[in-house]
Amino acid sequence: MPVLDLNPMLRGEPAHTLVLFHHAGGSSRGFAPLLPHLPRNWSVRGVDLPGRLLDRDTERCRSTDEAVDYLCATLGPALSGPFSVFGHSLGALLAFEVARALESRGRGPCWLGVSGSRAPQRIGGRPPGTPGPPGPARDLLRQVHGLGGLPGGYGDRRALARLVARTLRADLRLVEDYAYAPGAPLRTPLSVFGGEDDPLVPLAALGEWSALAGGPVPCHTWPGGHFYLYEHAAEVCDRLVTSCRSQAAPE
Repeated sequence: MPVLDLNPMLRGEPAHTLVLFHHAGGSSRGFAPLLPHLPRNWSVRGVDLPGRLLDRDTERCRSTDEAVDYLCATLGPALSGPFSVFGHSLGALLAFEVARALESRGRGPCWLGVSGSRAPQRIGGRPPGTPGPPGPARDLLRQVHGLGGLPGGYGDRRALARLVARTLRADLRLVEDYAYAPGAPLRTPLSVFGGEDDPLVPLAALGEWSALAGGPVPCHTWPGGHFYLYEHAAEVCDRLVTSCRSQAAPE
């Protein structure tokens, strides 16, 4: 199923729909630690990019443009009411571009949350002929190989690390080849989330997201590295839910 239902216990019409975009090398199922802390009357959806982990036979997206087109087309039928979007790492970049694409069609989200990512105008742009991923990407690969960058609760972490590393390399090519296209300020209210000790996204880099928005951009941080959100799931979800509710119609 292209759109993952991450809250199968929901009965009846949802009060709100939250769409989650996964990090590089991951899957929407990786948000499992957050799910118990989200409202039970919300629809929580995830869309995995093609070619995840064991899904070796599906052709991967070759560019962020392809990924955004895929996500918009796949999500379309699931967005029948008010919705918000939250993405972590690569998912933050894709969430931003999906929000821009949906805005251009008059169907923008109520709120956009971006986590653990540099601002789009600071991403990508690998010099032509430069082999391999840039420094931050190499750091993330080392985290995965060293088992220090994987969220907990996955069972055989060493076997998973090998699968994630293969998928991660392919996902990072999307980031390396990404080129930000300047445009109008984002109309969707934007909030930024991050880890205070994230080696890939320094705190100062989080503030650069504000240049893309048409209004104030709150920045919320917690102790921890790139995957801080799994260590502070309840607090992150409390801030996420409060932000969504402040922009959406009353439930």
